[in-house]
Amino acid sequence: MRSETLSMLGKGGRARIARLPEGEMRSRFIRIGLMEGAVVSCLEKLPGGTIVLVFNHQEVALSGDLAASIEVARL
Repeated sequence: MRSETLSMLGKGGRARIARLPEGEMRSRFIRIGLMEGAVVSCLEKLPGGTIVLVFNHQEVALSGDLAASIEVARL
């Protein structure tokens, strides 16, 4: 089974975070509440790959490269 990444999520899509990248970025994501098991919704996909997520009553924009480094399971 091919793993899906957050960058594949379309506008209005929902997913559960399955795996974050290792290292400093992982720590940064966890500090804002984005961790394995968190459910996120795609509010918007912008030109260039940026994705705007909604989770825990907050909106966060991630670059396409960052979104591609996060594995998800669609809901």
